[in-house]
Amino acid sequence: MNDPLPQRYAGRASVNTIREVFDYIRRYRGKTFVLKLDDGLIGHPLFPLLMKDIVQLHDIGISLILVMGTRTAIEKHLAKAGLHTKMVNGIRITPRAAMDHIKLAAMEVVQTIISHLSAGQANGIMGNWIRARSLGVCRGVDFEYTGHVEKIQSDIIHKLMGQDFIPILYNIGMNALGDGYNLNSDQIARQVCMDLSVEKLFFIRAQDAIPGAGLLLPPGSQVHPDGEIVSNMDIDQVGFMLDRNKKSLNPENQTLLGYAKEVIDRPGGVKRVHIIDGRKEGRLLQEVFSSIGGGTLIYGNQYAHIRRATLEDIPEILRLLDGYVQKGNLIMRTALDIRHRIHAYHIYAVDHAVYGCGALYEYGNGWGEIGAVAVNEDYKSKGIGRGLVQFLIQKAREKKIKTLFLLTTQAADWFFEFGFVWADPADLPESHRQRYNLERNSRVLFLTLQGISNN
Repeated sequence: MNDPLPQRYAGRASVNTIREVFDYIRRYRGKTFVLKLDDGLIGHPLFPLLMKDIVQLHDIGISLILVMGTRTAIEKHLAKAGLHTKMVNGIRITPRAAMDHIKLAAMEVVQTIISHLSAGQANGIMGNWIRARSLGVCRGVDFEYTGHVEKIQSDIIHKLMGQDFIPILYNIGMNALGDGYNLNSDQIARQVCMDLSVEKLFFIRAQDAIPGAGLLLPPGSQVHPDGEIVSNMDIDQVGFMLDRNKKSLNPENQTLLGYAKEVIDRPGGVKRVHIIDGRKEGRLLQEVFSSIGGGTLIYGNQYAHIRRATLEDIPEILRLLDGYVQKGNLIMRTALDIRHRIHAYHIYAVDHAVYGCGALYEYGNGWGEIGAVAVNEDYKSKGIGRGLVQFLIQKAREKKIKTLFLLTTQAADWFFEFGFVWADPADLPESHRQRYNLERNSRVLFLTLQGISNN
């Protein structure tokens, strides 16, 4: 009897897929995704399935924020009212007479979304959580009641997500006096990512992802096997795309790529931006739960903002360390101490501003130490410290260090997440055993690197 190889391997692939899905569930549970949905998808036959997939993401513990595009509904309501509005560079000029119809269109779209969420036993909630200002007059063009997003009331949105609601934002924002403005929904999604801690941003639209044909593609970018769309790019490659394809890349794609670069390339920014076609069944779940996906993925180099410290960075390093020293978490270091060992220090910097630091000290005979890990107080929740420690561990591997150690008084549990384990002061290299401060009584942690993969 012949062995049914295709069935056997198909079963194995299915099991691997299940394992991959569980891994992604663990990774994303408790994280926040922002989903910007084009309302042009609402009439599509597969739209109810897309909404079902969105509910499933919520059910597994992912916090969701929906941002609704309303252009299709607005066009319908304005046409019904016999109103015509001009578009300038893709931006609608909004006269006062159009505002009531635009608000009505937005309410219609949001109510449709809430109904779909309710059908899946999820609670969507709408509200005006956007502070806006007038776009004003640009190059002689008065945009009237068209506005620009100023800020998102993130505290309210956090509270609602904590109560298991799915907040829904739409295209109306208010200024301090309560005047309403018509806003761009893509810009709203961008601002949500700037004002909140967001893991992923999805632009889900009624068209395909970034095209792979007819454009000058950056070196190293990947195209789907069918050659129709770009599979993934990092933010440097996005810059290449924007610089080299100004005439051939349509304005909407230019805008989305620009927003993707902005929200990723900032301290604690979004990890991944996805541009996908919502008309394709299961495309959202493919992007979340598989390494292949079916849209365009944009990502940042997790170490792009980490560099070796210079002597000019010493004042900023001292400033970062001072708060930790005052709390007793770190020992005091002088400018001279840091100067003598500046080669060991690395910093996390954006536009010349230093947000975090850490040091990797080498002692020979396979020993290394991680120390002086500090992050700006306002950015502690942005993953900067984690990125620095991962970077230093990777550097230690590259330097063939076999055993990393560190001394800590308060952060042992955090370092356990990187694989460090308890050790005893007596296990330290001889030079450090002699210098161990019994009065400080720091906990000693070890991480064995020999034989550990760099992947």
